[in-house]
Amino acid sequence: MRNHALRICLLSTVVPALLAQGYSTDFETLTASSAGTPITGQDGYYVPVAGSLDGLVATYAGNPWGVPANPNGGNNFWAGVSQATNIFARSQRNVTVSTNSRVYVQFDVMCNYLGTATPTNNIGSFSFQPSATNAYVNLVAAWPTGVTFPPATWDANFVPGPTSTAVPIAVPDPAFQNLPVGVWHTWGVTVDFATGAQIDFRITNGATNVTTIYVPPTTMPIPGQGLPLPTDFRFFAGGSENLFAIDNFTVTYGATYSPFGTGCAGSLGVPTLSAAAGSAPTLGTTFQAQLGNLPQSLGLIATGFSNTFAVNGTLALPFPLAGTGYPGCDLLVDPLVTQFLIGSGNSAVWNFTIPNTNAYAGINLYQQGISLDPAAPGLAFTNGAHCVIGR
Repeated sequence: MRNHALRICLLSTVVPALLAQGYSTDFETLTASSAGTPITGQDGYYVPVAGSLDGLVATYAGNPWGVPANPNGGNNFWAGVSQATNIFARSQRNVTVSTNSRVYVQFDVMCNYLGTATPTNNIGSFSFQPSATNAYVNLVAAWPTGVTFPPATWDANFVPGPTSTAVPIAVPDPAFQNLPVGVWHTWGVTVDFATGAQIDFRITNGATNVTTIYVPPTTMPIPGQGLPLPTDFRFFAGGSENLFAIDNFTVTYGATYSPFGTGCAGSLGVPTLSAAAGSAPTLGTTFQAQLGNLPQSLGLIATGFSNTFAVNGTLALPFPLAGTGYPGCDLLVDPLVTQFLIGSGNSAVWNFTIPNTNAYAGINLYQQGISLDPAAPGLAFTNGAHCVIGR
């Protein structure tokens, strides 16, 4: 019951902050029409480059480009359509990324050509922005070399780093080439902004339903490696009379539980806080954190949303506790919620059930454990831990 109450408290507290984390949309809550409604002004989207065409939120029913219904979609999708005069479509929105966990991007995509001459590249792309001054990722849909009219297939390329001015290249796996036009596929990438690496690339061929995950055998740098984190993402449709359509777009985070700071010794030494063996704070699971070196197998765990300030921002962290009777000990996290733990064998486990909902991915929690110690002064404190809920 206590764990259930703690979960309700934490999740109800974090709901107002979710929009500052990862992002997910199926475009169903946006205003759409069969001919396409401009996305600018909806859900924070805007046109980032003057003179660009606006992206459109369209309905599958009655759309003028012949986009088929996505088997995994609802009623709406995003469409970027470039003009014959090489005027491109761009839609951009703010998103928060993190250096503390891996970032996953995934979306359904459909490419086609609306012209009557030989098509020109690029068809379209997803990218983090700004690409000129920040680290970013860029997945680029392109017509194959030697394409003729009418095009039958396209390639799912990417931009390598470490320089920010690199050009798209092919993923070295044939599953990412010769994807049929007019078919919905699923495309994705995993990136670690802390190390500046692209971890893997994913494609599900909508014609065969085969999913391929390509993991580079050596480190694959992101463009702009070492530059500041991106602040936005962008959908783009390029070339001439190319159609680039997107549905079910998500930016989520990898699950991590990372120690920080130092604790202070009790009668069994410094108590410890870490993820239980084999456990990670993953969507749809019950995560377990373990306190160790507890002389009475009793402890407390404090959970909050900051390791820089506590008490409504009035107390800077880490805060020395010597003045409160605990010399050598520091408060490392904002103790928004505390839970009493009863364990055995000088340890205790904290359980946290995480909903299988993408909206919770990217939530940052900070924790510190407290050991109830029979020796003076009665309490000993663990290291801190930074928890990122992910998938």
